[in-house]
Amino acid sequence: MKETFVLPDLESLRELSSSSTDKIIVISIVGKTAFSSNGLKVKDLGRMFTSGTRRNNSESEHTIEGYYDEENQIVYLHAHTLLDTDCLVKHYESICERFKNEEYDFLSINDEIKNNFAKVFLFLLYVSHIVILSHPGSTFDTNYIQYFKALTALGQKLNGKASKYLEKVENISQDWLNNGRPCIPRLLFYFERCPRNVMNIKKLEHNMEDRIYHILKKTRILTASNPLFAVPLNQEFVYVSSNPPVDRLGEAVKGLISDCQPGGAMQVKPPFSKQTETERSFQKMLQEHIQHARTKGFNDPVMPRHVSYTTTPFELPILKTWIDVVKIMYERLITKKITTHLNTDTKFSEQRCLKVLPLALAQYQEGLPSHYGKAEHEARLAMALNLFRAQARGSLFPKYVKQLQKDCLAHWENGRQQCEAASMTGNPCKLPKHGNEQDHISGFIYKAACDCGRKVGSREDPYNAKQANYLYYNQLRKDCYCSKLERVDFPIFEPSIKEYKAATLNDHVEDPLSIQSDHSGGSTPDVERDSLIRQPSTTEYLPGMLTLSSPSGLLPVYSSWSLVCLGLSSLYSHNLGLSESHHPGFLSSTNYLLPWDVTVYSKAKSNNWPQLSKSSGRGRRGRSSGSLPQFTVKVFIGLEYECPAGHRFMLSAPDKVLKAAPGSIVKDTGHKIAESDMPLYFPCACRAGKIAQLMRIHVVTPKAPVNCTLNPKVQPGSNAPIFVPTVDGPIKLSQSSYWVLRLPFVYVADKEHYSQNNYSRLLKGVFGVSEVD
Repeated sequence: MKETFVLPDLESLRELSSSSTDKIIVISIVGKTAFSSNGLKVKDLGRMFTSGTRRNNSESEHTIEGYYDEENQIVYLHAHTLLDTDCLVKHYESICERFKNEEYDFLSINDEIKNNFAKVFLFLLYVSHIVILSHPGSTFDTNYIQYFKALTALGQKLNGKASKYLEKVENISQDWLNNGRPCIPRLLFYFERCPRNVMNIKKLEHNMEDRIYHILKKTRILTASNPLFAVPLNQEFVYVSSNPPVDRLGEAVKGLISDCQPGGAMQVKPPFSKQTETERSFQKMLQEHIQHARTKGFNDPVMPRHVSYTTTPFELPILKTWIDVVKIMYERLITKKITTHLNTDTKFSEQRCLKVLPLALAQYQEGLPSHYGKAEHEARLAMALNLFRAQARGSLFPKYVKQLQKDCLAHWENGRQQCEAASMTGNPCKLPKHGNEQDHISGFIYKAACDCGRKVGSREDPYNAKQANYLYYNQLRKDCYCSKLERVDFPIFEPSIKEYKAATLNDHVEDPLSIQSDHSGGSTPDVERDSLIRQPSTTEYLPGMLTLSSPSGLLPVYSSWSLVCLGLSSLYSHNLGLSESHHPGFLSSTNYLLPWDVTVYSKAKSNNWPQLSKSSGRGRRGRSSGSLPQFTVKVFIGLEYECPAGHRFMLSAPDKVLKAAPGSIVKDTGHKIAESDMPLYFPCACRAGKIAQLMRIHVVTPKAPVNCTLNPKVQPGSNAPIFVPTVDGPIKLSQSSYWVLRLPFVYVADKEHYSQNNYSRLLKGVFGVSEVD
């Protein structure tokens, strides 16, 4: 009876009635095959298997087929791995998928293939009596030396463990249990092809035996204390096939054509014939080894000189016992992952990377402060990676690059992270990472003048709008004369209850004036509801600064703007400019206001009063144009910029710093700054090259009976809302007075903070002049 199977499924063998009595010989076939061989090694023996039917249905990259000849009590095992070309082609796409993973490259996948082959080879050496190593060519593949050395080292570690694995197997002999296997198997070498022009094949085989034996002995594979295999000393162990390569498809077509001819008959040759072999054949050679195993057993190991000769155990196991052993060893050696010493292609890479890895990590850690930010971490990591790239090598480089990045990140996150919370000006907090209960500190200190510009103080980098636009100036006001000056109070939120809160703005309502409030009624008519909503709320305040798009009826808790009157207009002299004592910090020749001549039309004839856009020549003499009386007034205006170092200067145009010639009057006029959008940020002329910000608007009103007004509108970015101090319209300024409007330091809407950018601007239409009612 012939029984085929695929490991580890051996239930069909266990069900045989003779499984408890048959003493078997196990012959295994392993090695490499060419694509034309269809994975069948040792052609005459390979045909007894399933012709790849079960193997092809398996998704595993390595399979072991089995064939049990119950009549002769021989178990044949045929290993099929990725070293077989047809198997490699079958799994080519799945192998390519692995390359998408950065940790895989050609060498790492090649190592996996070799490791899997080594596991199969080791398994066969532990369950077989004879192992046939098949070569697709005619020369000995010296790459197997690498496998032999690795498996010998692994076998030394496995000997003790194998005994523990087999302790629960019934009816196992003590020798088998102690050695972990029934015997030291014989290794036979089979070569599929014979070199050309060889007249004496037998002589060739003997020469190859001598060379192989010499190589195995010199590499100490055969002389190890407990070798994994042996070669017979007095029997042939090399066979070179003299049959020419056969094109199976071509032969099948020729046979089909021949059979279709009149009188043709298909000739079928069985894989095993009982007739006597008259010619040389591998079956005949193999039969001699089988007969030797049944009669005397194998005792082939070459003992080292310092070891006395001993007989090695040899046992022909019962089929049932062998099946139990195979299941255990298959699970331990094939299913589970084991490490071999075959990764020579990646071993150097691993050793080199492991040597350089601590050096690169030390480079990262050298001179580090107690805590540092992300930018410092990334800069240090780049230095470490440069060192690693310069010295690390091999296919495992990407894997250890990730390890280096992981180690550096872990070092940083282990109590060394800087808080890095951004201030309103974009500077990170320099403190160690902390909770919200601790205040942030960036370490940047700015110089800034007070509301009126007379007192200059040092301010910490602000982390909220209230600190930036209100608290600093409120504190500085106490040490300055501006606390006693006349001041215009902008409308702010006035609560009527103790538990007031910030309003929740509804982004989904089309009406920008509507708000989502818990206090709003649900059944109020539209007209009545509109009038109620537009009343200033006393229970909810505006969470951000006031803009033209803010919901009506909501006011901020504090004003981010300030408007003070310094005194009479005589405080300013156009010949001398702003005095250093009252306005410190101005750059040389930039401390002047610009004269702005405005033509005012009498209300007796017209009620339309232009702002900024109408002007005429200098002088105050009244004129009449047709039936419209008019007169000209002179207003002095200035836009003051302030840099973080405390330097101050005026602009004479959107792109020009005011510059007066020494000892002369300013020749520029205020028409450009009055009739143009002015930048909110402008480069300072100081050596530090810092960016200055528009912080104050100066207005000196004339004694003429006119109303000068301010209507500042700031748009701090592209598509940003327009920020205003009040929504009640232009602010009237008293006559013959010097007024200073201080702008916010930062601009924060309901949900967004606007940092410094090139689109920020003060919209034109700030200044206005009209006749007194």
